[in-house]
Amino acid sequence: MKKILVIDDQTEVIDIIEDFLYRKYEIYAAKNTARAISMLHTNNFDLILLDILLLGMNGIEFLQYMREQSWYNNPPVIFMSSESSFNIVNKAAHLSPSGYIKKPIEKKLLIEKIKTVIGE
Repeated sequence: MKKILVIDDQTEVIDIIEDFLYRKYEIYAAKNTARAISMLHTNNFDLILLDILLLGMNGIEFLQYMREQSWYNNPPVIFMSSESSFNIVNKAAHLSPSGYIKKPIEKKLLIEKIKTVIGE
């Protein structure tokens, strides 16, 4: 079963995503980037679902940081955000993520995006 790491500081969002995906994927969750970094040291994930607007290190800064690390295995990343500001979306796009999902997350769109990125 493929592993997906969900990084989001909102428990409700994590719960929704787990509910959508738990039958097909092994779901791991981190509510902050420090926890996510720890999890990335001990697991190989097939995909990361990454919120952009996180407290402390935001999702964009997190992805930039991770890509600079020699130990990071660089799984595909799909950004998630309710943010529609051109500046934020443009900064995210410059990191060439595998996708971008607008919140609130729609189950069908999320599943289709994941299938496109990592398959079944």
